[in-house]
Amino acid sequence: MKHIATLFLLVLGVHASVHSQEYTQVILPERDTMNFYISDGTSDTLHYLYRLPENQPKGALVIFPSGGERTTAVPDQIDLDELANEAGLAVFIPSYNWGTEAKRAEVDFLNSLFEEWITRYQIPADKFILGGLSNGGMVSFRYAEISVAHPELCRIQPAGLFGLDMPVDLISLYAYCDREIERNFSEAGMNEARWLKSNYERAFGGSPSSHRENYVQNSIFTHDEPQGGNAQYLKEMPLLVFTDLDVEWLINERHRDLYDWNGTNLVALVNSLKLMGNSNAHIEISMGKGIRPDGIRHPHSWTIMNGERCIQFCLQALQ
Repeated sequence: MKHIATLFLLVLGVHASVHSQEYTQVILPERDTMNFYISDGTSDTLHYLYRLPENQPKGALVIFPSGGERTTAVPDQIDLDELANEAGLAVFIPSYNWGTEAKRAEVDFLNSLFEEWITRYQIPADKFILGGLSNGGMVSFRYAEISVAHPELCRIQPAGLFGLDMPVDLISLYAYCDREIERNFSEAGMNEARWLKSNYERAFGGSPSSHRENYVQNSIFTHDEPQGGNAQYLKEMPLLVFTDLDVEWLINERHRDLYDWNGTNLVALVNSLKLMGNSNAHIEISMGKGIRPDGIRHPHSWTIMNGERCIQFCLQALQ
């Protein structure tokens, strides 16, 4: 469960610094029985970090860590939170960095968080923007889709979404895993691919060839399904996705190509939504901008996000 991921997961061991100390931590009464938050040793506590603007918040950004990433590691890699506070928005970072493949058990947990934030901080229920990197983006988009398809299950319907380089098509992700194993080049990539295949087969009953519908039902987007499968529930949802096209890194570091790039399906998702009439679906593609906290070049990183562009989008979505 704790392999370092190269395409899907981002495990960072960054300690809290001055920036993250500007946050306040709230310990939650719920116990972590579903592995919503890992990389915290044997602890089963859950929490969230928050920072508030000077005046009563006009809305809120909920920023989810990527797979295995500590909540305290996020603030030092972004400027979106500071920009949000300056614009009058609250910022919350929940202790969610893992969870389930189907993203259904997460709904009740997120509902309890939204209820607390609405009550305790008086955030309007229709003024939440959700987003995150990789797995953090996936849970944001799946919650939004469920909130549209089954509004009775969800406390809120997000006003908008943002995501960084997350896989959206699980059938495509499974096919990538097969290619990664066959390439036999990157040990880290192969370990991740084997782990992902095993996890999805266990969660969905087998491979996409034998249990395709389970993969479609639990994907944000399925390229060859009518209306993109679950993507149809985002046809009126403002959203912005970021990805980094670092071809040199893909080829030289992993011997991958554009079929293995998360951006390929993100472009397809946005295009599909635009064809459905969503004029507020956007994608920003950088080139070679991904840098990890240790200085290593990697396109699957928080640095691919343009904070100014993202806050501009968020404020427009909240209007």
